[in-house]
Amino acid sequence: MKKTFLNLGAAALICTALLTSCSKEKNTTATAQAEMGFQLTADNQQATVTTSSVTGGTEVNAIIGTTASIKWSSVIANVTRFKLEAKRNGKVTEVTTKNVSNLDLLNLSSSPIVDLVDTGHYREIEVSILLTKSSGTDIPLTAKGTFTTSGGAAVPIEFDYNDNAIIKTEVKDVNVDATTGVTSKINLHLNRLLMGIPPTLLDQATRTNGTIIISGTSNANIYNRVIANVLLAFEAHEFEHHQKGGK
Repeated sequence: MKKTFLNLGAAALICTALLTSCSKEKNTTATAQAEMGFQLTADNQQATVTTSSVTGGTEVNAIIGTTASIKWSSVIANVTRFKLEAKRNGKVTEVTTKNVSNLDLLNLSSSPIVDLVDTGHYREIEVSILLTKSSGTDIPLTAKGTFTTSGGAAVPIEFDYNDNAIIKTEVKDVNVDATTGVTSKINLHLNRLLMGIPPTLLDQATRTNGTIIISGTSNANIYNRVIANVLLAFEAHEFEHHQKGGK
């Protein structure tokens, strides 16, 4: 797997989604079809955060000093577009869905976004996610949780990511047959969000009604550091084979 920018995959949900699969060249020969899809979830809800930086996108620990910690309890995404693009026999196939709202990334049992594709060997596979800055409440990503200071105080914390971004990840080649479907799972590693941010900086952050809100307009100095971590927090995994229908 090679990461190009940042990432997001997705699940079925409370959403207004338009799903299409298409080939950029017409295929005049009828072939067997199978399901290909992708799913976005979040992991590492609770962690101890180090202030060390990420090297090569491989850092997974998130420790805030010695005893300070973070636990995320809610992660909601609003995605303008998901697209999976792959080549088969020189032709490009796309699986696309638009306007996925209120996507609960902590719901690990949610269904992947899938569509039917021709069977065969797929290569040059890329999953991309388009995030669009919003003037309303449907911002691209909201994470809420609890920050426990080194002194043991529990403080509500909220991270509001509201910027334009294209997140891209590459997935290894896969063979698709008529009896099984394939799904690429994309994870948002929550323990990477606050990497490199000292616990004292969070402890001294401005509170809004008792909550540390990290956004473009609140604690912007922290926000500008966290958004750099966001670009490294997404990771796509190899396709998993399953029976048709996601079982």
